Amino acid sequence: MSSPQQSDPVTPSGQKAVLVGHGLALVGAVMALVGFYLPWLGFVGGRGLVATLSGARIGAGPVIRLGENVVVFRGSPTSYLVVVAAVIALLVVGLAFRRRRLTGWDGLTLITAGLLPLLVLWGQFGAAQREAGKVGILIQTQYGLVLVYLALLAVFAAGILHVRNYSRQNPSFRNTLGAYAFMSPATFLVLVFFLIPVVLLAVLSLTDLSSANFGEPWNFIGLENYRRMFSDRFFPKILGNTIFYVVTTLVFFNVGLALVLALLTAHINRRASFFFRLIWLLPRITPSVVYIVMWKRFTQVPPYGIINQFAGWLGIDYQPYWLNEAPWVFVILVNGFVGASFGMIIFTSAIEAIPKDLITAAKVDGASTLQVIRDITLPMLRWPLLFVTTYQTLSLLVSFEYILLLTQGGPGLYTTEVWALTAYKRALFTYFGSNQWAYGAAWGFVLVAIGIVLSIIYLRVFQFDQLVQEPKIDVL
Repeated sequence: MSSPQQSDPVTPSGQKAVLVGHGLALVGAVMALVGFYLPWLGFVGGRGLVATLSGARIGAGPVIRLGENVVVFRGSPTSYLVVVAAVIALLVVGLAFRRRRLTGWDGLTLITAGLLPLLVLWGQFGAAQREAGKVGILIQTQYGLVLVYLALLAVFAAGILHVRNYSRQNPSFRNTLGAYAFMSPATFLVLVFFLIPVVLLAVLSLTDLSSANFGEPWNFIGLENYRRMFSDRFFPKILGNTIFYVVTTLVFFNVGLALVLALLTAHINRRASFFFRLIWLLPRITPSVVYIVMWKRFTQVPPYGIINQFAGWLGIDYQPYWLNEAPWVFVILVNGFVGASFGMIIFTSAIEAIPKDLITAAKVDGASTLQVIRDITLPMLRWPLLFVTTYQTLSLLVSFEYILLLTQGGPGLYTTEVWALTAYKRALFTYFGSNQWAYGAAWGFVLVAIGIVLSIIYLRVFQFDQLVQEPKIDVL
């Protein structure tokens, strides 16, 4: 029996579809480049000329400004996506001719290159119409914009034809598309709420934007904010505070105590373990402000502080304001009691999922409870340990809510201030009389970069590739 082929031979109709797709992509690319230099918008009222795409000034978005008998359209850098789409279309067609074959990914690239700029320009034109309507001007499209729209639609149609033709010849590619379609909602959320904000954060960190110059065009100042950040005399202290806070809270509470609680509650009566876990969940479900007010009441001076009341009953005369006396102890306790509950639930679920036969067999062989935990339970918790450690590390890196409510980074100057709190104060807090959004963005972007690096390290250390590979089944 002959081995199955990877793909069916290209039919005449398929060859025709490929040629039509190539032609649409080439025509669309040329039309896009031509339309980029033609008049884009016109207006009714005899007030003057509006800029072409190529003449659009780089600004903070589509804005209509009235000059002396002139209407000026100030575009955004995204207008140049038209040129990028045209270049991508030319490259895809050129590489396809050189390879003498077309792949499905070429079609997906053309679909993206045609659709994304089309949506962006459509949004820009709508924003221009709204702004013009506020001053009584009617904006209408000119042939330049119409030509660009048609060009991008041609590139998009070429991509559809290529994907359709290739998926007919390759069922495996069609299955791959189905898998990507299944993941597309999650991918969209990651793109919108993580990747795009990270890019905007990086761009913002290269400017001098603050509340002092808000409303003016952005001034790009390069890496000045980063130079200012690394030369800050309190930078080493803030970095040290962050490392100490993350490592200590993670080791002793978010992973360490969580694992101990899970092991303890998994080896006691089921009803008692449920009640015990419920108690540990109370700090997490308590509103943040109420939770911090309780801790502040614990640490107050006599006669209000609960700790000092117990100290007085024991005859201890030294009764200070404990939040000033040992701020780091309470910062770690406050965050640790909340973080331990999350890991406890994850580890408990993983322990309950361990096959009972393994534990029973070990006990029959004479293994003690500690030996069962060491040789069976802990090795089976490798994946939950990776997840909790990675998640809680990233969570601690960006968390500052409880520190802000408890100590505001004090007492004193930067005593308990961590990186995320510093970024918040620079960007969104009235810091030295103004909100320094760009400077705060630089702090935030470095924090994102640190989080990505730590995630990669964790995946390497825990050998993530081995954890997710399919189990091998022996065929008898």
